[in-house]
Formats: sequence, structure tokens, C-alpha cells
Amino acid sequence: MELYGKLSRLYVTADLKAGTGIAVDDKQAHYLRNVLRKETGDTVRLFNGRDGEWLAALQDVSKKGVLAAPKEQIRKQPANTRSIHLLFAPLKKDRLDMLIEKSVELGVTHFHPVITARTENRNLNHDRITAQIIEAAEQCERMDVPALLPEAPLKQKLSQWKDGPIQWAYERSDAALLTTSDSKTAAFLIGPAGGFDENEAEMLASHESVKSISLGETIYRAETAALVCLASLQIKSQK
Repeated sequence: MELYGKLSRLYVTADLKAGTGIAVDDKQAHYLRNVLRKETGDTVRLFNGRDGEWLAALQDVSKKGVLAAPKEQIRKQPANTRSIHLLFAPLKKDRLDMLIEKSVELGVTHFHPVITARTENRNLNHDRITAQIIEAAEQCERMDVPALLPEAPLKQKLSQWKDGPIQWAYERSDAALLTTSDSKTAAFLIGPAGGFDENEAEMLASHESVKSISLGETIYRAETAALVCLASLQIKSQK
């Protein structure tokens, strides 16, 4: 892979196989043509989260669009070994941007925005966040793209939850310290700036799927707390 590391890398939704032509979307075409100054015959890397990663030759680079022709698979699609769910109260723009980007790098597979009493950002731009997720996956060389679920009130999300235990980062509590396991599913719940209100805390404490955890004596900002939880999984998996 080091041989191809400097080649531009794009996520596409089309199937990848030799002998086919793929029209990249308008934003990608603009990026390739006007930012990277790519020309017909140049090579890029493509992935779709299903068929591995492919080398592709650019064809017909013009104002009308860009066509890419997959030539050779250079990475096989890995088996999906773990689902990592992040339940979070949407933050203000810059902090949300960092949370999304770094969470993709740290392996989140499912983003679950939840609306709480103190949620700062209640009008999510799903197209913008999806574009951020894709760009982060392209840059960090992930072979899949995390899913962004529709935002939902916290109570509704919990009532519909079927993806195993949720570890709730509960500041200023006597909960047990964060621990990680080799389970195929992990889920973390991070509150808004200012934390959950009293009613929400009582609901979480009594919910059968929720386990409160402590991240230590330091009171982290919401985005930092999420990254501490996710980084712990990465460290565990590398031991």
C-alpha cells in the first residue's frame, strides 16, 4: 500500500470491478479537475465499503464530468469485526466538526445524534455531516464509511435500542472506571455541554441497557469525553 499512498482516494457508491466505468459525483469531479488538476489517464484509488480498494484510471476528464475505470484491486474488503456506536448530543459547529472527524478516525461505525434538554445544536445539516464523514474516511484510509442515523429524542432512542449495552460517561459520579472488552458491539453515550438534566440522569440510571461509567476525576468537554472512550477501544485492540 505504501506504493499507492500518495494517490488520491475517493469513496463511491457504485460496484467496483474491472472493465466498468464509474461517473464520479459533481463535487468529486470538480475536486479532481480544478483542485488536483488531474488529467485523463491519471490514476486514483476508489473504495465503496463492499468491494475492497481499487486502482482506477481517469477517463474523459472534462467540464461535463469525470469517468473512472477500475483496473486492479489493491486491498481486499476486511470482515466487519466490530460495530462501534456513538450516541451524542449535537454540539456547536466547530466542536461538532472535530467530534465527527476524529470519531471516524477512531473507528465509529454508527453515529446516533440524540436530542436532550441541553442540546446546543438541534438543526443538523445531514448532507454536510455526511460529507465530513466520507472525507474523514477517505483521508484516514478506512475501508468503510460510518452510518449517520437520524436525530431522535434521547427517550425515543433508548426505547428503540437493540444494539447491546450502552456505556454512559457520567461525570461527577461514583461509577466504575471505563473498561473495554472484546465484544463485537460497543456503544457510548456522551451528554451535551452542561450534562444531562436531573430527569434524564434518573432515566438513564434506571434503564436496563445503560451502564454508567467514569472517565476519572477530570471533567472533559463533551467531544473530548467521546474521544477518550473511543481511543480506549483502539488501545485495547492493539494490545
